[in-house]
Amino acid sequence: MNHQATKNHQRKKVNQYTRANQGGTLVVTWLVLALIALVSTASQASAQTRAVSQDEYFAYIKQTADEYWDSLEERRAAWYDNIDLEWVFGYNPPSNDLYLAALNTNIFAINGDTRYLDRAKDLLLYYGNYRDGYPADFFETKAEYSNGLPTIPNIFSFGKYVQAYEALERNGRVSADERAIMVEALAESADFLVNFQEWGPMNRAMLRAEAMTYVAKVLDGHPRQPIWKMAGEAIADDNWGKWEIEDATGYHAIWLYSLLGYASHVREDESLYRTPVMQYYFEYFLKLISPAGIVPDFGDADWGGAWTRMIPFYEKAAAVNGDPRMRWAAAEYFRKYLDPAPEQKSIFAALCLSDAYLWADFDLPAQAPTSTSEEILDDLVGKKVVFRDGWDRNSTYMLYNYRDEGDGGWLFREYLRTTIPVEEEKMHHGHSDENSIVLLMKNNSVLLHDSGYRDYMPSGPFGAFRADYYHNRVVVRDGKIALGQNDGEYRYASPGFGAVEGQTLLDFFRNSGAYQQVETRKIDFLTLENYDMTRTRIIDQRLGYEADRIVNYVKDLDWFVVFDVVRFTEPGYLTMANMWHTRHILDQGPGWYDTSYDSLRAIDVSGPEKLVVVFPDSTRLEQGTGEQDRYWQREQFMYQMIGRHGYRNDLQAFVTVLIPHGDDEAAADLASAVSMVDVEGGPESVAVEINRNGKRYLVGAKLDLEAELIRDWRRPMYDYNSGRVRYGDYETDAFHLFVVEDANTIQYAVTGAVKVSKNGRILHEQQQAEFGLAFDGSPDKPGTGKMRYWEETVPATVTGGSGN
Repeated sequence: MNHQATKNHQRKKVNQYTRANQGGTLVVTWLVLALIALVSTASQASAQTRAVSQDEYFAYIKQTADEYWDSLEERRAAWYDNIDLEWVFGYNPPSNDLYLAALNTNIFAINGDTRYLDRAKDLLLYYGNYRDGYPADFFETKAEYSNGLPTIPNIFSFGKYVQAYEALERNGRVSADERAIMVEALAESADFLVNFQEWGPMNRAMLRAEAMTYVAKVLDGHPRQPIWKMAGEAIADDNWGKWEIEDATGYHAIWLYSLLGYASHVREDESLYRTPVMQYYFEYFLKLISPAGIVPDFGDADWGGAWTRMIPFYEKAAAVNGDPRMRWAAAEYFRKYLDPAPEQKSIFAALCLSDAYLWADFDLPAQAPTSTSEEILDDLVGKKVVFRDGWDRNSTYMLYNYRDEGDGGWLFREYLRTTIPVEEEKMHHGHSDENSIVLLMKNNSVLLHDSGYRDYMPSGPFGAFRADYYHNRVVVRDGKIALGQNDGEYRYASPGFGAVEGQTLLDFFRNSGAYQQVETRKIDFLTLENYDMTRTRIIDQRLGYEADRIVNYVKDLDWFVVFDVVRFTEPGYLTMANMWHTRHILDQGPGWYDTSYDSLRAIDVSGPEKLVVVFPDSTRLEQGTGEQDRYWQREQFMYQMIGRHGYRNDLQAFVTVLIPHGDDEAAADLASAVSMVDVEGGPESVAVEINRNGKRYLVGAKLDLEAELIRDWRRPMYDYNSGRVRYGDYETDAFHLFVVEDANTIQYAVTGAVKVSKNGRILHEQQQAEFGLAFDGSPDKPGTGKMRYWEETVPATVTGGSGN
């Protein structure tokens, strides 16, 4: 099949898909796509990335395949010279041979050149010979080798052997003797694969399911075929159209690519893409893409982890839904890593590109998304929020993750917990990263970043890098830290007695890193004219606390105001720390640190921007810095910390302001623009003021949303007076207050409010309504319900009156 034939074939498949679903809610119509294009703004025009053409894909595919084939003997010799008999997973023949075999059959599907089928056959026939490089008694090293070393031990490459074999048989390129060798290799390897039981909707299980069901398909008459078929389908059924239980960028990609391969090659069933779950994942992984052109690495992942597999995923999504945004996503990855093509080629990348070629609809253009800050995509499965002002390389972007294990997939998570050593993981491959900031970028500069995967198996020292103290979040421990005795600064420090050293933050907080289950929930998310905001909550029943994090994006400034509050749900002692991680602390002053990232391991992520981390409230808080290994490099962290006793409903707040800036702005000057606002109402509320560029920005929040509830016998349970708080010259009962004011106007917004005023001037007030059916049988009475939110711009001064 040549280039044009492939394109026509793909167009036919898309048209068939669309006709089969006319009138369905999952079809993305061309009208909607036209509207997407129309709403693109000038600022987003710079985000346009050229769609990858057939010629661009094929150039990399063919060149890589030819180079690997030409150097095959040299690569084999290098493999034999470097056999690692101590490798934890045992026998390890080169996977690249099988990737090259499958790639060659894909090239034949594209251009019809039978030489590539012959190459694939040679690779499969030789593959069992790699066992000769190991000692004759190596089979004694593992129980699953009781029948000898299998030809194909690796679940990641297993399916590619089957794919190549199927193509050879389909095109009549296998003799009887050759078939006997390949069938024996597949059969013995499938028997080996059945021995280790790993199941559930996650990456390794799907790889096993794809391999076993594929063998069962191509060896339909084999006497052991029913065993492979049953074992594979039992796993595949839990993955088809189901939610994945992992929360890790790299493993998402592995699962998706394997699932798509299973749908395309094994079941040959396009209905997978019409399931609500797959439609969800198409959108989910699109909306996560950062200005770096990739989905950020959260959970067990590294920068750009498994990027190769995302390209065919996006191309398939584009073809299925006729969606140019997905072609843009595929192009973002391609342009980042392969344009221009690196001198060192990857055979696996070429294989993924060949699938992308065969799945793509090349008639579709590339169109960048146009959305701004939003939930990704929901508060039940994704549990993430992206703050952004656009989709180009210089856009401001923050990924916030509050994903817990959740209620779904319990059986699968529990099976993994009781079968393999994964105690440091949020099941599965997740981190203790609830209410954490994964990535902050501006002007193509990394300003905050996640912790990385692991530096040892099954996890690094102290749970590296999965434990909570490796993440940008509030960390809580049972008990009270001993800060020491130092010349009268702390308790028991008396004249004439020497200082006594206390515990450091890491001394107190670090442990094995074993994951402790918590529950999370979204409290709120809003996009407003001047601010975007999310509020999420951690509920830790074991330690007896709840922790809200409120992230406020100040759009004018590209600054972030972060409020954290820990509420004691049981009396006792807790030590709490608000931790922020960086590569370098460049400068510091009272309550602020100027920071930057230059690298992530060996990757240069430096840019023109730096980040000032400001702690404007130091009341009774210990503040400091420290160092630890993080993301396979030495990094620094800043913190505020307190160890204290609390009774039920006592609160402990932390306030952080994150300020991206260039070299033309002094960190000290930026930090001086931030101040705390006097709040009347005690510890239940907090507010920050920013004075910048002739404007005053005020962000206030109630830390305890229940404190205003004063009665149960009638509704509402609150009134204005029970909830009112004075934030400087503003008064409101709102859950959140946002203000931007200058000499001429006041732009304000409130959420969950009855009224808001400034210096006695009522800016807005909700009117009363009759509330009945009181629980004590008392007469109906008027009351005032809270507005979901109210946003308005009013004059800074009013002539001739005190109200609007």
